[in-house]
This record gives sequence, structure tokens and C-alpha cells, in this order.
Amino acid sequence: MRNWRHTGMLGLALLLGTAAAALAKPERPAACTGDFGTSIEFADSPRAAAEQARKEQKLVLILHISGHFEDPGLT
Repeated sequence: MRNWRHTGMLGLALLLGTAAAALAKPERPAACTGDFGTSIEFADSPRAAAEQARKEQKLVLILHISGHFEDPGLT
């Protein structure tokens, strides 16, 4: 009987802890840092990217994306 109570209490504690973690708001950065949540650091403009690439002797990839990103059905 004692083991059952301890197991029940442990299960309840785990359940409540998991529920609290699921309901917590995710932390968001105050301002965009230029990586937009990725491991890639984006340049401010194609010209800035070209200048940086020239200095580092690298290639430039220009990716133009358009759409209404707040509505997932339109992108």
C-alpha cells in the first residue's frame, strides 16, 4: 500500500510538472538578430552580402521570398 502511494505521488508530480512546462510561454528574443532563428547569419541587403563575400572570397546566394507569412495558407 505504501509503495502504491509513493508511485501515485511521483506520477502526479511528473504529470503536473509536464503540464506546467507545456503551458509555459516560449521565450522570444526582444529583437531580430539577423539569423531569424536559424544557424545562418543573413546580410541586410544583397549589396552588403556581396561586399562581405568579396572580402571573404566566398559566393553569394540571393534568396527572394515573397508572400503573406502571417497567414500559412497564402505562402
